[in-house]
Amino acid sequence: MQPRVAAVRMEEPSGKAVTIGAAAVGGVLGVYVFHELSTAVFLACVLAYGSTLTNQFGEASKTAGSAAAKVYGKTLELNEQYDVLPKAKSAIDTVSTAAGNLDSNYGISSSIDEKLKISAAVDKATAKIDEVKTSVTSKVDDLKSKAST
Repeated sequence: MQPRVAAVRMEEPSGKAVTIGAAAVGGVLGVYVFHELSTAVFLACVLAYGSTLTNQFGEASKTAGSAAAKVYGKTLELNEQYDVLPKAKSAIDTVSTAAGNLDSNYGISSSIDEKLKISAAVDKATAKIDEVKTSVTSKVDDLKSKAST
């Protein structure tokens, strides 16, 4: 005897939704794989444009965009049905408040900073950056004065 399962049928997203979904997939891939926003924007544009083509790349872009649009639609449906976002926000707020209380009560971050000397390293780096900025500014000012004479 086979188990009964509900028939799940999702209607196909519109062309605009597919293009937006393809752009979203490109953006996520760019950030995830290359860790750069500029690459993410480029890939988003490429996949969005690809979803308008009729070749093999266009079909792949349309498939990815359609899947992303369906996932987004299902996410909205689940959120509407189960009120997920406010519950998740509440849970995250509770966890961050508890972590902040633990840190303030037990001084976890200050003891880590004490052992790793992170604040000292940041202060040293900031001082070095300020020193370089001052040096560059004085050289630029010197060049400006020589150029004006």
